Amino acid sequence: MKQFTITEAEQGQRLTKYLARLLPNAGSGFLYKMLRKKNITLNGAKADGSETVKSGDVICMFFSDETFTSFSGKPAEALPVFAKRAFSKNQIVFENTQVIIAFKPAGLLSQKDSSDSESVNEQLLQYLADKGELTPASLAAFKPSVCNRLDRNTAGLVVFAKTLQAGRELNRIIRERDLGKYYYVISIGRFEKPLDSRLYVNKDKETNVVTVSEKPVSSDSLPVHTEFVPVLHSDELTLLRVRLHTGRSHQIRSVLSYLGYPVLGDPKYASEADAIAAVQKKLRIKHHLHGQQLLAYALTFPTDLPECLKELSGKAFYAPVPADFDEVLRQEFSLKGDYHAVLQIPRPQRLPV
Repeated sequence: MKQFTITEAEQGQRLTKYLARLLPNAGSGFLYKMLRKKNITLNGAKADGSETVKSGDVICMFFSDETFTSFSGKPAEALPVFAKRAFSKNQIVFENTQVIIAFKPAGLLSQKDSSDSESVNEQLLQYLADKGELTPASLAAFKPSVCNRLDRNTAGLVVFAKTLQAGRELNRIIRERDLGKYYYVISIGRFEKPLDSRLYVNKDKETNVVTVSEKPVSSDSLPVHTEFVPVLHSDELTLLRVRLHTGRSHQIRSVLSYLGYPVLGDPKYASEADAIAAVQKKLRIKHHLHGQQLLAYALTFPTDLPECLKELSGKAFYAPVPADFDEVLRQEFSLKGDYHAVLQIPRPQRLPV
């Protein structure tokens, strides 16, 4: 007999869906047959599969080890190695039983793009596995995941759902644009006035490059809504506070390039204008920049969130300022000391980033 106790991470799904994830090699007909014959029980009683499982529910399977292994596709005790190293605890901004809010450094993927690539998603899975919060059974029922993505070379906050219910609610508020996503970006040129930008983007999947237009140019054109507020100016740069209302790929980078204020250090959306290109090259070399100076610095959550996200309701979370971003702010904008008041963000714990 195999016995499984539903955890907080797994609750809220139909029993048949839980069983299908636990036993991917077993067809639905077989599962229903086992339920009818009470070879699979829920809390010691017969179940029809339509039940919504709750934390603490006990599922028993009266199978041999060989049968379970055959239907699960792997030995019950097997847990994969997700990443070469776990995510550093120092880069976790907030954690409870439902979610993790973490700082993703530039140069790390949000989610892996190949079987051997490293990402913050896999590192957080390894972190949970090392803490004993993941088991083969829980992983088969629900795989925790990052809910918002940042470009590889964009630093900032990502939110990671540890449970099925939290994942559903986080994806809902992201889809409904209720999660406030704020960025700081250092752009080339003097961006004088606040701008509420509404444009369209098209992404070339082969080149992974986004083009921007005033109006839709094809059925694939997607609307993008971005707010820009200039905070500081130097002779050659502007520090912009940005709010994303939509979350399209490369949205800030492509829109700023289209407007004539490309992001400092961004090779993909660099300007062809000689003066801007000269500034880009000079400062990239001066500060040894390897990517765009773009920081996803804050996430704000709506009020009246459901129980699984109650601790996040109405709260804001802030990222630390990475070393390369800090260097440009201090040297190019002549900022000294603790400048968090200038940026209008609370001073977070200093992280080794």
